[in-house]
Amino acid sequence: MPVVGINAIQAGDFNFDGLEDFSVFEQSYAGANTSSLYFLFDKKTGKFFNSGFEGTTFEFDYEKKLVYEHNSCCMNTSVMNATYKVVNNKLVVVEKKCLEYDEATEDYKEINCD
Repeated sequence: MPVVGINAIQAGDFNFDGLEDFSVFEQSYAGANTSSLYFLFDKKTGKFFNSGFEGTTFEFDYEKKLVYEHNSCCMNTSVMNATYKVVNNKLVVVEKKCLEYDEATEDYKEINCD
């Protein structure tokens, strides 16, 4: 189930370990950008802990066990797309691409994300 929009609390397996976790809506930004806090279940303690996952508009792919992030700014003139895998309950970047709209060519060009 993708985490998109303003859903106060959602359940899902956000670290792909087969255990149910939950997220709490944190903030809405310009456009469709949102952020949530992700709480992962620790089987050893029987408690949830804040994952520290940071980013905007995450989508979780349960088949591929990947997390996709999409962040757009300034009426979509600046776009960042990232793909992460979860390793030891941390997000690890697999791929990150930043695009900027070029009015001269009326198309997006890839730019440095840093």
